[in-house]
This record gives sequence, C-alpha cells and structure tokens, in this order.
Amino acid sequence: ASPGTQTAHASCPLPPHPMRSVFVAATRQHVGKSTTSLGLLAALSSRVPLESIGYLKPVGQQHVEVQAAAEGAPPLRVDKDCRLAKEYFGLRCEYKHMSPVLMPRGFTKSYVDGEIDMERQKQALLHAWEALRAAHPNVVVEGTGHMGVGSIVGLDNAAVAKLLGLEVVLVCEGGLGSAFDELSLNLAVCAAQGVKVRCVVLNRVQPAKVEMMRDYLGRALGRIGVPLAGLVPTEPFLAAPSMGDFAKLLGQRLISGEEHVLRHCGGVQFVTCSVRRFEERLAEGEYSDRLLVVHGSRLGILEACLRHHAQTGEIRGGVIFTGTRHSWAPDEPILARLRESRIPTMHAPLETTEVAERIQKFTAKLNATDRQRTEAAIRHVQAHVDMDVLLGGTAAGGLASPRRGV
Repeated sequence: ASPGTQTAHASCPLPPHPMRSVFVAATRQHVGKSTTSLGLLAALSSRVPLESIGYLKPVGQQHVEVQAAAEGAPPLRVDKDCRLAKEYFGLRCEYKHMSPVLMPRGFTKSYVDGEIDMERQKQALLHAWEALRAAHPNVVVEGTGHMGVGSIVGLDNAAVAKLLGLEVVLVCEGGLGSAFDELSLNLAVCAAQGVKVRCVVLNRVQPAKVEMMRDYLGRALGRIGVPLAGLVPTEPFLAAPSMGDFAKLLGQRLISGEEHVLRHCGGVQFVTCSVRRFEERLAEGEYSDRLLVVHGSRLGILEACLRHHAQTGEIRGGVIFTGTRHSWAPDEPILARLRESRIPTMHAPLETTEVAERIQKFTAKLNATDRQRTEAAIRHVQAHVDMDVLLGGTAAGGLASPRRGV
C-alpha cells in the first residue's frame, strides 16, 4: 500500500518506511538535535522539491500558538520547533499534522491518574503521520530529549520511532568516554524496541580534538556497527543568547535599544569592580561586546557606560540592571540618556544572585525570529556532517539526486 493509503492500529507498528524519512533523537537535552534537524531540512531542500518535504514533532513539551490554515479557525497549539521549521524553510505541510501530541506540565500526573487516554493520543499521532507523509514523502521527524523521554506514558522516542517504522540518527556530545557511555544507554533503549540506529553525530567538539575524536570514536562505533556521520566543532556564537532571549528569560522587555532585540553579546559580565577599574576595562575594549549586569544602585557604572558610548560608540553589547527596591533603580534622567544612546537595556526587578542563577542555567534555543543564528547553525552543521549518511543515501532507496543548479 502507498504511504497515504496504509492504515494501522495504534498498537501495531507500521512496516519500515523507505529511507525517505528519518527520526532525529539525542542522548540528552540541549546537545544539538534541533540544529541537526534543521541541517537535514536544508539538505533535503537542495535535493527534492520543497512541497515534498515535511516536518513532524511527534511528542512536544513547549508549545506556542500559531494561526490555523482554515480561515476563521481558532489558533492551534504546536511545539515551538514546528514553527521554526515551517517558517524558516517555508514548508507546505499543515501545522495540524506537525505536532499531534503535546505533553505540557502536569500531563504525566494526569495520565497516571487515568485522566488521559493514550490510545487516542497514539491514534492522533498515526493519523498525523499518515496525512503528513502522504502529501510530503520526505519527512524529518524530531524527537524530544533522550531516547527514554516519554516512557511513563508509552511514547518514548524509541517507541515512537518503532511505531512510525523509522531509523534513528542519534546526536550526542562530550568526550570520548562520556559520549560513548551516553550512546550505550540510548542504543540499549533502541535495541529493546528493535529500532535501528542509522548513524551518530557528535556535536560541540573542542576544535583541537576533532581529528582525535573522529579517529577514536569512529573506531569504537565501528565495533558495534554504527557509522559516525560527523563531528561538529564548538561554535560559541551558536550558544549566544540574544537580548530578546534574555528579556524572555527574565520576563521583561527592553526599555531602550528595542531595535537591537536580536543583538548577541560576546559573554556576560557581572560588574562588581570599582568605577575606575570599570572605566579602564572599557577603554581596553574588554567589555565592549559584553552583556553588562549591574545593580541599579551603582549609578556610577551606568554613567561610565553612557560616557564611553557617547565618546566612542563602542558599547556593542547590552545592559541589565538589577535590584528589587524601587529606590535602587536608575532615575528618569539616566533612563532618558539610555534611551537616547540606543544601548539595549532592561531592568530585572530581581536580586543579582537570582539573575545570575537564571542566566547560568539558561540554554538559548534556535527560534523563528533569530534568523541570523539559525542560518549560522545550519551552515555550521552542514559543513561538518555528511548529510547523505543521515538521509540514508540515494542507494538506500529514497532520496532523489540533487537537483541541477543547486
């Protein structure tokens, strides 16, 4: 039967799908799964017509609201990665098929309490998958977290890959031993479900260790019959949050320099030194592109920033001033000068220690509005990963040859 006409009950996995689609998973959260998925979508777009490409996030956790395709229909809730994939590439697939199952906070408790029918959830997933691949036969399916995420409700990544009849690309990071240890755990979960791992991508490798890791990890994986498709060196810019990311993290908005909401800073500097030493470091160019976190009571530091910027225009980062007491915030004359300077600035009415803790724990994710970082991520992963291996290769039965002129 063709992909569009085949029907399967949720408890019965689909037969293996031709190598036109692939499931991208990871050994844990925040290791580069979304970046790899975007690289795959870019590789597909250079090989097959755009209308034949689909994207599926079978089980999502963090959702956003998007406009439904039907005029007048209420907004849909979809996983945030669906919006990034669809808007960046202009995919023709419909949102209603891209994010069939959402597991927001409290979902697992509701399931254990017997309030959620997972058979219906699986049926919704299979219906979305069949509708998606019938119209767009080349589908990148992106998992959530490591292979076991979702196991409490029976929709872990390995179970979903089995349900859809897909092979898995595993993304990991770390040194030689730690990477292999994490891979072993996730490979075991795949093996328990009878899911084949097509290849491995090692992300965020120290540049000086790329060739060593290629040799040793490649040989180690070769012993268990899993190809190493690429090693992606660390690129600091790809992990650099924008001012908009910081604003969202702290639940605030910019009070000046709003046009620089997508500016990326070259690091975060909590300013605790004297005004004199701060001015010296500014003059040396040490802080020119940093995000400066300053307590609102330290008006001398803010004054020094404004003077230096007025003289040199070299404040290319941003400013967050902290403090919970109203009297600690900069007064209106300084706020007016900040707005005039166009330095992207926000006030976080929190203690500096809490701001520091939030920033330390924060991982900036690719998003639909920050095209600069998304484009850089796609270029970076494509330069270091053999996309033909990830896609299964033309000999494996699925993908058309690259189109002429691309």
